[in-house]
Amino acid sequence: MGANRLSVRCKQETLGQAGEVAMAADLVALSRTALIGELEQLRDGVSEATGSLSEKDLWTKPVDPGNSVGHLILHLTGNLNHFVGAQLGGSGYVRDREREFTESNPPSKDLVLANLDQAVATFRKVVSSLTADQLAAPHPESRFGSVFNTLVHLVAHFALHRGQMSYIVRFLNK
Repeated sequence: MGANRLSVRCKQETLGQAGEVAMAADLVALSRTALIGELEQLRDGVSEATGSLSEKDLWTKPVDPGNSVGHLILHLTGNLNHFVGAQLGGSGYVRDREREFTESNPPSKDLVLANLDQAVATFRKVVSSLTADQLAAPHPESRFGSVFNTLVHLVAHFALHRGQMSYIVRFLNK
C-alpha cells in the first residue's frame, strides 16, 4: 500500500508544487521508518545471537587480534549514543571509544543488551522527529556529510558488526 501511495504521489509531481511537497513528505517518513525498522531488526538479531552465549562466552575473543561479541555490543551502543544521542539529540553522552574495545570489567549480558536497547530507543526517538531540512543538513561530524547519510552509515555499520557477531557465535559454538 505504501508503494502505491508513493507512485501516486510521483505521478502528481507533474501537477506542480503540491505533489512535490507530498512526495517529499512521504519520502521523509518512508526514510525515517526504514532506518528505524532496519536498526531495530538488527538489534533483535543481536539479542537472538547472544541467547546461546554464557557470560564468559560473551566476552571471549576467539581470534587474536579480534573482538568479543560483548565488546562489539559496547561499540555499537557507544556509536549510536554518540553520533545520534549526543550529536543530534543533545543527550550529553560522552563517548570513550577505546574502552568499548578494551573494557576489562565488563557488564553483565543483561545490562549490555539493555544498554543497546536504550541506544536503539534513542535512535528511534531522535530520527522519528527529524524534518526533511534536518535530514539534509550537515551532520556535526562532517566526514559523514548530511544527517541522512550519517544515519545510513550508522545502520550499515551496525549491520557489519552484527555479521561479525554471527561469525564469532558460530566459532564459539563449535
